[in-house]
Amino acid sequence: MTMLSGLRPALHVSVSQPVPELKPVPELAAKRQQSGSQMMSVVPEIVHPTSMAERWASYVLGACKSERDPRTLGIWARQIGVSYTTLCESCRLIDVQPRHARDFTRVLRIIFMPAFDFRKMASFLDISDKRTLNSILQTAGMGQHAAISHHISVGSFLDNQQFIARENPGLIILRNIFVET
Repeated sequence: MTMLSGLRPALHVSVSQPVPELKPVPELAAKRQQSGSQMMSVVPEIVHPTSMAERWASYVLGACKSERDPRTLGIWARQIGVSYTTLCESCRLIDVQPRHARDFTRVLRIIFMPAFDFRKMASFLDISDKRTLNSILQTAGMGQHAAISHHISVGSFLDNQQFIARENPGLIILRNIFVET
C-alpha cells in the first residue's frame, strides 16, 4: 500500500461568477457581417452561462456557428467541445430529449445561413431519405401545408416548432436572446 504523506490539504475558494452577458441581437435575420467574400449571419452567444438552461442554450448557439450539419449527437458534441454524455445530460436536465434538441439545433442552424431558402432546406441537411426530411420539417412547423415564405425568421421558427415545449427554460432563454432589441 502506498503512503500519501506527501499530499497536503488544499484550500478551495469560491469566487462568484458575474451575471451572464447576453449579446442582444436586434433584427437578427437582417444583421450580417462581412467575412471575406462570403456573408455570414451573426450568431449570438452566452458568454458565461450560470444555469443549466443557459448552458444548454449556449450549446445550441455553438452548433449554429458550425459549417457542418450536426446530424448526430456525437458530431454536435465535438463541434461544441463537450462530451456526448455531457450534451445528452444537459438536454435531459431541462426535460428535452437529446434527439429532439439535435433536430431543433439543425433547423435553427440552417435559418441562420444567409443563403437559406426554405425550398432548398434538404440541401443544407445531411439526410439520406425523404421520410426523415418530412419528419423534421413537420416538427419544425414547416410541414407540407404550412404557409412558409422564402425567409423564415428565428422568432417565427421558435414560436412554431414542436421539438421543444414552449415553456421549456432553455427555449425561453433562446427566445429572450432573439427578442431583445
